[in-house]
Amino acid sequence: MGSQLGLGRLFGAAVAAVAGTWVGGATAQDTTIGVLFLDSQGFFGEIQRGILEGAADEDITLITDNAESDPARESEFLDTVIGAGAAAAIISPVSTQASVPAVERVVDAGIPVVCYNTCLAEEDTERLAAGLVTTDQAELGRVVGEVAAAALAGASARIGMLNCDRYEACQQRKAGFLATLDAAGVDYEVVADQEGFIADAATQVATEMLTADPDITHIWTANEGGTIGAVLGVQAAGQEGKTVVYGTDITMQIAQMLQDGSVLMAVAAQQPREMGREAIRMALSMMAGGEIEERLVHVATLVVDSADPDGIQGWIDAQ
Repeated sequence: MGSQLGLGRLFGAAVAAVAGTWVGGATAQDTTIGVLFLDSQGFFGEIQRGILEGAADEDITLITDNAESDPARESEFLDTVIGAGAAAAIISPVSTQASVPAVERVVDAGIPVVCYNTCLAEEDTERLAAGLVTTDQAELGRVVGEVAAAALAGASARIGMLNCDRYEACQQRKAGFLATLDAAGVDYEVVADQEGFIADAATQVATEMLTADPDITHIWTANEGGTIGAVLGVQAAGQEGKTVVYGTDITMQIAQMLQDGSVLMAVAAQQPREMGREAIRMALSMMAGGEIEERLVHVATLVVDSADPDGIQGWIDAQ
């Protein structure tokens, strides 16, 4: 969920550290890539799908596992990747700090690391990662902020927020959203800002938020779970027609909520499947000894708006 921005100097040292150690004559080890998934559902499930699709027609072997947000499990898997003599590793580290020793071992073994969606803290990313494929997190907040600002022109808003501020990426999304409202001159007040990024917990948070303050007119959410939870919370609190939601991320369930259009107005959507495809392309290029022109790749952000039923259906059809 987290990601780092402002990495203009990214990856030079990391590439120099591994260059010449993993490019060479083809062996069974040279065609093996270790891939660590964070989940098999929703956003991360789509990343997994993109990686597997990108690898399908290639003469390579994938070693895969699901970290389940457990640094110990991540560390054990990366040791397996080292033992297999893999040519590359594709990961989204479980922790910006706790994951560093395991990633260091991979790089020290001469195996380049490609991060998807998230990486380590900026300094460690520069030092250890050979590439990062992610979303411009501030842009993710800005694009849905533009839709909200247009709808709020000439009106005022009492805003509640469901955040995932424990992750840097979510902080950047929130900052992008609020900066866009400010730039548009929107008259608003943030009256509640609480953590809520897992759907069940976010539903309870949103319900209690609206019960405590039924005058909240808008809820902004930082991720998929928060978006689902906010919509369900509005419904549970009997606030349909009084409170609307602007969210982040999209799934089939969220697309159906947009089609309904009574609560969820718009979402900023990442393209996780393309993120997965780009990560495997980057790893394959390094394995072939090719140059990587862009080691920091931002996958384009989409806006899916309840006012655009054709756009919603287009997203559904693409799935």
